[in-house]
Amino acid sequence: MDENDPRFKPLKEQDGFALIPDRWKVDYFMSMGELSRFSLELKENGRLMGTKCPECGSIYCWPRSWCHDCYVDCEWVEMEPRGRITLFARVEISLNDIQTEVPYMQGGVQLEGARYPIVQFIRGEFEKMYPGMPVRVEFRPPEERTGRIRDFYFVPDV
Repeated sequence: MDENDPRFKPLKEQDGFALIPDRWKVDYFMSMGELSRFSLELKENGRLMGTKCPECGSIYCWPRSWCHDCYVDCEWVEMEPRGRITLFARVEISLNDIQTEVPYMQGGVQLEGARYPIVQFIRGEFEKMYPGMPVRVEFRPPEERTGRIRDFYFVPDV
């Protein structure tokens, strides 16, 4: 028996609700469909792409195939590789296979020109981070990129 396997731990009670520890492992393939260019550009060119509404000018990263305000198809644009931290947290446990080394930082970053912030990994010293802190995108080396979200992260740009 693996003592770290949550299936062998007792349930917890919190605010009158039973929380039952469990583990799910499901292998699957996910199609990116019309948004495939986002992953392909990450992997092949180390570029962060978004989409722009030709009517209202909103820029979305994470990309959208159509504008949810104007109901028109969006066009691909390369995102500015800079932004500012809107919020951040130091994570002390690994919840998935995307980030297994702990602790790590994750937070919201408002990319220059984007309509909404994105949540992504942030590298740096937690004690020196603050809301509004300028950050820039860094990419993993080409041989390590897989076209997944972990191919890029933010670092302080101060």
